[in-house]
Amino acid sequence: MIKKQRQNNILNYLKGKKIVSIETLSNELLIPLTTLRRDLQDLETEEKIIKLHGGVEYKEPSFIYEDFFEKKIKDNVKEKEEIAKKAIKFINKNDSIFIDSGSNGYFIAKNLKAELNLQIVTNSIYNVLELIKKGHQNVYLLGGKFTNVTGAILGFEAIEALKNYNFDKAFLGINAVDEEGNIYTTSPEHAQIKVEVIKNSRESFGLADSSKFYRKSFYKFADKELIKII
Repeated sequence: MIKKQRQNNILNYLKGKKIVSIETLSNELLIPLTTLRRDLQDLETEEKIIKLHGGVEYKEPSFIYEDFFEKKIKDNVKEKEEIAKKAIKFINKNDSIFIDSGSNGYFIAKNLKAELNLQIVTNSIYNVLELIKKGHQNVYLLGGKFTNVTGAILGFEAIEALKNYNFDKAFLGINAVDEEGNIYTTSPEHAQIKVEVIKNSRESFGLADSSKFYRKSFYKFADKELIKII
């Protein structure tokens, strides 16, 4: 069983229960104690459980607020690199794609080969810089209001511009996914961009590392029926 699935099983088991001993978790979920302790350490670091004397307890989802881009690209780097590799496997030669602002989109831009001959639209100046470095020729940056925290371009002009595009694939940043599969971002402005992109894309993919699951943020923009989460 892969790590993320195993940790999701742990969280699902803990929900609605009081303190559960580590031995009980190990026996019920058939996870070796050494592996379980590593998983619990990860989940505690991500603030999804509380470790107590005698066992562990589920921690109710907390809100995720927007952090500065420079900090986000240093968090969970290995996992974000893996997400980027998985995302790139969905891209075919000559595709037209949208890459969202945010750290997960940035890692796609950083690893995307120019030989694919793509038409790429983005709302992130950081993505543009990485794509140009890699030798991509057809890169389009949306116009609009620049946001200092995320490096994203948002607002009316960006939304209006998006109405003119059709994408084969779109790769969207996600700030949180709750237990029901509702997908969140940190503001209505970010949400408007994502909703417009989904409307104009054949396939939409959500980019989320393990720190985003079983959490909520300020604004819901989609659910798991609309986009595939990588």
